[in-house]
Amino acid sequence: MASGNYDLWVDWDNDGNYSSANDDITSDTLRVSYSRGRDFASQLTGNSTAGKLTATLVNNDGKYSPDNTASALTGKIKPGLSIKLTGGEGASFPFTFPFAFDESTQWVGRLERIMPSPSSTSLKTAQLQAFGVLGYLNDFTPTISTLTDKRTDEAIDAILDAVSWPEADRDLAEGETTMTKFWVRDKKTISALRIPEETEAGFLYETKDGKIGFQNRLTRLTSPFNTSQATFSDASGATNTYVSIKQADPLSTIANHLEASSRSYTTGALAVLWTLSETGANSPLLVAGESKTFIAKYPSSISDRNALEVDTWTTPASTTDYTANSASDGSGTNLTSDIGISTTKTATEMVITATNTSGSTSAYLTKLQARGTPVTSSDPVTVRAIDTDSQTTYGDRKVVAETEFIPNTEQAQFWCDYNLQIYSSPVQILSMTVVAGANSGNLAQVVERTINDRITVVANNDAQLGINADFFIEAERHVIGPAGEHTVTWDLSPAEGGYSQFWVLNTGKLGTSTVPAF
Repeated sequence: MASGNYDLWVDWDNDGNYSSANDDITSDTLRVSYSRGRDFASQLTGNSTAGKLTATLVNNDGKYSPDNTASALTGKIKPGLSIKLTGGEGASFPFTFPFAFDESTQWVGRLERIMPSPSSTSLKTAQLQAFGVLGYLNDFTPTISTLTDKRTDEAIDAILDAVSWPEADRDLAEGETTMTKFWVRDKKTISALRIPEETEAGFLYETKDGKIGFQNRLTRLTSPFNTSQATFSDASGATNTYVSIKQADPLSTIANHLEASSRSYTTGALAVLWTLSETGANSPLLVAGESKTFIAKYPSSISDRNALEVDTWTTPASTTDYTANSASDGSGTNLTSDIGISTTKTATEMVITATNTSGSTSAYLTKLQARGTPVTSSDPVTVRAIDTDSQTTYGDRKVVAETEFIPNTEQAQFWCDYNLQIYSSPVQILSMTVVAGANSGNLAQVVERTINDRITVVANNDAQLGINADFFIEAERHVIGPAGEHTVTWDLSPAEGGYSQFWVLNTGKLGTSTVPAF
């Protein structure tokens, strides 16, 4: 049994498994790099981005050339195919590590492209590029009609349902915030998911096994996230070591002026929300058997700043909402009974199709309107939290919550106060590189650790940073080289400092955790 290796798989047949011929591309793999996590290791301003995987493949026979009709993969190299990287005993990359570890999934995503690099004098290769599940989902633009009284995780579920993401591939903590109203329109999936994420002050991310994960704002204050899983040290003889460590500019992490807004919502009485403007001589003509489609929109203009959407559209009623006549000015024969109406309704539109069902008579549509119950909002109410001492020392450093779904000003104030407690003083953002093959302890940790894990970093010996504290892994970037070398760089945010002040029921330590988390 091989030890300390990796396997790379592509589901070429797109049949939900990796058991078909050529799915295992391990023997052709020379080099792999992969990543996932936040774009900046800050729980306030860092956002999770789509993971990436790049692999260099041996392509001497043109197997991975998409246009090579002699390839066994002819017609199969297509975007969106599932890709999996596994590591551990039983794997069979053409290189080995000197230590064994349990086999496990390390990265799951979707194929983006394969680009051949031909050569007449040296090894022919192809570069495989893949993206994580967030990148795959971002090809969609979900629309969510207004939901009422939904927790943040339920809103995430609704978005994932809208893009047909399987329930089995979700790992969502129950949200602590319930939003009075929530909707999505004209946003890509990642942007839509970030709305409930920010409202919660939580974290949405990709898991190792290709799921969408979500932490609420209290998750990291509870087990197992309140206990360090490993210690990495610059001390001589340490079990787990690192080869380099960098500290981000602490001043870039300061936020001493926080603002957030909330709005209230009102559902109005049934009213006419849209009217066809073409009347009289301009009335639309429907010849016998003809259909025409009209789209009633609400709000109808950008000047209706407090108009949001329609709670319920009323299906147009004969005579009340539409009329037809043999004359464009309505002075002829009433032909309303010859008009059939069908509709499709969304939160902001009712698509109305009018059909002249007469076998021989043309009719003018002399009236058409759309009624419904409108939803309006109050003007936003903005609250803030400011640390004047911090402003005196570091200047005004302002962060404004972009979400418009914080349910009330009390929650908005909690959001501001919570983040001010953490970020009004500089926090330690670290980037640490670990070599897996340096020792058996490192190898196990590189394979087992992942986003959100809590680790201890000691950097008060050779590093001279004066750090001995706990951190959360916010992002990871792995490189597996052709000679078997494997390095990982973790971007780390502090688990202590401001965060250590907060407590939740049955979790906080009396005398050390003194600020209740909201």
